[in-house]
Amino acid sequence: MKKLTKIALMLGATFGVCAAEAGSYQLNDYSVTGLGRSYAGQGIMGDDYSAIAFNPAGMTLMEKSGVQQAFNFINLKADVDGMGQHKGHHSKMNFWQPVPAGFAQYNVNDRLKIGAGIYAPFGLKTHYDKGWFGSEAAILSKLDIVDFNISAAYKVTDHLSLGASAIVRYIYGRMTQDLPMFDVGYGPTGGGFMNFNVRGWSKTATLGAMYEFNKNSRIGISWRLRSAQRAKGKLKISDNVNNSVLGAITGGALMNGKYNVRANPDLPESIALSGYHRYQNLGFSGTARFTHWTSSFPDFVVRSRALPNGQKRTDYKYRNTWTLTAGVDYYFCKNLTFRFGGGWDESPTHKPERRTIRIPDNDRWWMSVGASYMKNNWQVDVGFAHMIAKTGKATEDKGSALSAPNHAKYKNMQSNILGVQFQYKF
Repeated sequence: MKKLTKIALMLGATFGVCAAEAGSYQLNDYSVTGLGRSYAGQGIMGDDYSAIAFNPAGMTLMEKSGVQQAFNFINLKADVDGMGQHKGHHSKMNFWQPVPAGFAQYNVNDRLKIGAGIYAPFGLKTHYDKGWFGSEAAILSKLDIVDFNISAAYKVTDHLSLGASAIVRYIYGRMTQDLPMFDVGYGPTGGGFMNFNVRGWSKTATLGAMYEFNKNSRIGISWRLRSAQRAKGKLKISDNVNNSVLGAITGGALMNGKYNVRANPDLPESIALSGYHRYQNLGFSGTARFTHWTSSFPDFVVRSRALPNGQKRTDYKYRNTWTLTAGVDYYFCKNLTFRFGGGWDESPTHKPERRTIRIPDNDRWWMSVGASYMKNNWQVDVGFAHMIAKTGKATEDKGSALSAPNHAKYKNMQSNILGVQFQYKF
C-alpha cells in the first residue's frame, strides 16, 4: 500500500508539470538516461522507467518498483534569409522550451509489472519576431501533444517478455500570423492579425516484445499505433479594413471576429527495433526506428466559415523516415555510469516546396553525452545533446487571403538539449 501511495503522489506531480509546452515535432525526450546515449537501445536498457513509453515489455528489467521525473530543456537556433520577394531580409530563431516527463512502476511480482507515464511523444514550436519579413505567413506555430499512458508487462518465460500500453492523447495547437496587404486599385489595403487555437483528444496504443539471450544481451521491438486527432477551437481575426471590401477580395471569407474551427491531424505509427550487449564494463546499444508518415500526414486541413471556401489546406506529402542511433555506456563503478551516443534523424520532407516556414525541418545529426550517479535508492541522471540540421529552403508559393507566399533559406539550424532526471526505487 505504501508503494502505491508513493506512485500516486508522483503521478499527481507529473500532471502539474506536463502543462509545459513541447518542442520540435516527433520527440524522444522521455528519458534523460537515454538522452546521454542518443536514445539508443530505447525501451530495453533497464536503467530507468521510460520503457513505459518506448517499449512496455522492457518494464520487466526493473527489479524494483519506483518513480522518476525528467526535465528536458530544448534550445532551437536558426538563421533565416529571405528569398524571392524578401531577398535581402534576414531574421533569426533562438528560444528555449521545457519538455518534462514522468513515470511510475509497480512490480506486482517477479513476472508482472504495471506502470503509468505522462510525456510528450510529438511537439512543435517555431517562434519568429512580430514584424519579421515572413510574418504574413507565420509568427508563432505550436503543437503540444501529451500522452497519458497505462502499461503492463509480463515475463512469459525467462527469455521472453511482452508488454502493452493504453494511451489517451491530448492535443493543443496554436498558430498566429499577420494578415497580408492587398491593392484593389485604391492603394494598399488589408492587414491585421490571425490567432488560431484548437484542442482535442484521441486514443492509441503501444505494443512491445523483448527477448533476452542472456543477462548481457537482448533485443526488443515496439509498435506505436497511428492516432487520429479530432480537434476543435477558435479562429480569431482582427482586420484593418471594411468587411465588405475584404470579403470581396477573399471570396466571401468573414473577418473581424471569433469563429469556430476544426482540424483533424493524424499522427503516424512507428516501429522501433533495439539491441543491447554488455562486454565487461562497456554496454553497446542501438536503435532503428521506422515512421510511417505517408499514411497519416499527406496534408493539414483547417475548416471554418471564416476561411476562403470554408477551409485552408496545406499539402505536406511527408515521406516515410528512418532514425538510426548508437550508444555506449561505460560502467565506471557501481555508483557511476558515463554515456556517449550519436545518431541520424531523417526528415519526412526533402523538397523546398513541401517545407514550410512553420515546420522548416531537415535531416539532422545527433551527438550526446550523459552520466548517472546512484546512491542507496536514488539515482540522478544528466544528459546533453547537440543536433545539427542541413541547410534547407522553404518555398511556399500558394498565397491566399489569409497567407502570403514566402521563400526563405534556413542556415546554421541546430538544437541543444539539456536534461536532468531523478529516480527513486523502493
